[in-house]
Amino acid sequence: MDYVTGGDAELSIRRIGTHGHRSGTIGPRPDHVVFWLADGRARLTADDGSSWDVGAERPMMLSASVAYGFDTDATAMTLLHLSPALLGGGGGPAAEFRQPDAADPRIEPLRALLRDVTGRVLDPALPVDERAALNRRIATVVLSTFSPSRSDVEHRMRRAIRFVHDQADQPLSVADIADSCGLSERGVQDLFRRRLAVTPMQYLREVRLDRVHLELGRSRSGGLLVSDVARRWQFTHLGRFAAHYRARFGEQPHETITRGPGAV
Repeated sequence: MDYVTGGDAELSIRRIGTHGHRSGTIGPRPDHVVFWLADGRARLTADDGSSWDVGAERPMMLSASVAYGFDTDATAMTLLHLSPALLGGGGGPAAEFRQPDAADPRIEPLRALLRDVTGRVLDPALPVDERAALNRRIATVVLSTFSPSRSDVEHRMRRAIRFVHDQADQPLSVADIADSCGLSERGVQDLFRRRLAVTPMQYLREVRLDRVHLELGRSRSGGLLVSDVARRWQFTHLGRFAAHYRARFGEQPHETITRGPGAV
């Protein structure tokens, strides 16, 4: 196998020459990869079942967080590796990118740019400042070609919300919620603020308050202890719990019990 590589930690290019048919898998990795074939064809399948038949000279984005299967008869291909940091907020490690159709006009500017700059990226003598400017130029065109999928944002939001509801009785942190949907702590904080105007922990608290309210309202026993229910839903500071409860429901927890099932 022939192999040529060059670039830096933010952006690098790898040219690979192979002989004969190849197939395999590409697991999730720390960087995003744009690849294109010099000849032949490839079948690319993402871990959600999406698949593409790829011809020569068609750039394709392999999102860092996604696993892919591939099958190809190409004898030469080029891979452009880009760090999530270089792609900025639109291309964090959990971002999933859209694949434009083969006839999409957005592909041509990227294709032309790659033909023009590949040799410079591979040049080890390229000055550091010129390389940094070139990296930014390539990243800008990559982002405009493979805009992150909005549906991915919706999917991650649903996963985070489902996790909070399923695990509300467990001790949870922002990191736990972020892990549940494949985002960084900052990413999940930003997502909740944009979509729900609350932090993840504020949302978790509201879910827990709702669970306590439901449990107290269903009680038919005057012996039910508010403190037991509150602690079951991870409220360890009873004074703060009572204040949050009153702010949300307009009554004290013991008043919810007094009203009883079906009371207005």
